[in-house]
Formats: sequence, C-alpha cells, structure tokens
Amino acid sequence: MDTKIFLIIFLILWIGPIIAGIIVAKKKNRSPHWFWLGIWPGIGIWVFIVMLILKPLEICESCNKKIPNGAKLCPYCGKETVLANKTETEIKDIKKKQSKKIIITVVCVLFIIIGLSSIIVISIMQIFKMSIPFKHSIELIETNHEIMEYIGPDYKQIGMISGSINARGDSSGDASISYKIKGKNGISRVYVKAKKENGIWTYQKILFYKEVDSPNVVNLLEEK
Repeated sequence: MDTKIFLIIFLILWIGPIIAGIIVAKKKNRSPHWFWLGIWPGIGIWVFIVMLILKPLEICESCNKKIPNGAKLCPYCGKETVLANKTETEIKDIKKKQSKKIIITVVCVLFIIIGLSSIIVISIMQIFKMSIPFKHSIELIETNHEIMEYIGPDYKQIGMISGSINARGDSSGDASISYKIKGKNGISRVYVKAKKENGIWTYQKILFYKEVDSPNVVNLLEEK
C-alpha cells in the first residue's frame, strides 16, 4: 500500500468522525461545537463515540426548546410531551430500544475504527519493508555467514518497524529505522541509518545487535 492510500485513510480517521459527529449531533439536537476539539488528530474519534452514547434531546412542541430525553413535562413551559400519555412499561421499552440501538452503533463504529487503524499499521509496515534501506539491510544480513549461523535460515522479522523514512521526490531523502529479528538464538535488533542524494542511497550505519539490549554488535558496513 503506498503513501497516498495511507494519507487518505489517515484523513478519513481524522476528518470522518468530525463530519459524522456533526450530523449525529444535529439529529440528536445536541451542540455540534464539541467537534472543534477534533482539530487535534485522534480527539474527534472519541468525541464522536461520546456523542453516539449520549441520548438525544427532545424539542418541546410548544416553546421549541431542548428538553431532556424521556421528560413527560417541558421544564420551560410545562406542556406535556408525547411520553405523558404512555405507561411506565411503554417508556421502559422505548428507553431499552434506544439503549440497544446506541450499543450496536458504538460497537459497529469501534469495529470500523479498529479496522481502518489496522490497515494504517499494515500500510506503514509495507512502506518500510518495500524501502531500499530495509531491503539492503536484509541483503547484508543474508550474505553474512556469521549472522546467518547465529539466527538460522528460518529467521523472521517480528514486531513493528520503528523510525522514519522521508523521501523528497525521487532524488533525496533520509532513513532511520530499527527492527527486530527472531532467530534460533533469540531476538536480535537491526538499526539502519541512510541518506539519499541524487537518487542514490548511502549508508552511515547498518548495525546488527545479537541481543536487543546487548552491546554485542556487528557492523554490517565493515563486514565482507
């Protein structure tokens, strides 16, 4: 998955909950101004979830003011609401249906958010794995007899790849990434630092730490 798709998904997760939340707020007769908090990425999602959980406010047919959900009398003008003529059992059934609808909606939204977040994480991992610095470090590892003897042929990259890869067009950029490898002797860590100029990557560091928190390191740029 490329960077453009990642950015689209990020914007959906950032802007989407704000737009959807404003629509929900208006339908529930609640203030949409809470979604100004959505200016900060990630906050809009939580405000949206809270808005989904909140019960809608009713509008008094007489004075046109917002009144609490389930009220039998308007606290402003004293006029009876639709619920005034319903029994307690009917009111409980209405509230139960509202609560059930809210729970189902919140669960569905959470599944969508988790799904999109997973796609973002996977896309980031793919961007890292498809990068030349990552591929070059793997190539050096697999051509190093000492390391391959240590990790074994069935090694695998595990966990998240941390760091950053910045590309400024096709001619320049920089990379600083770290990832873990699980082999027959445990978990090792690889660190790569590189710079791209005129379309060519040059490497300052490609280090293989046999153990994650150990100073026992192999400098792959010096190995032959």
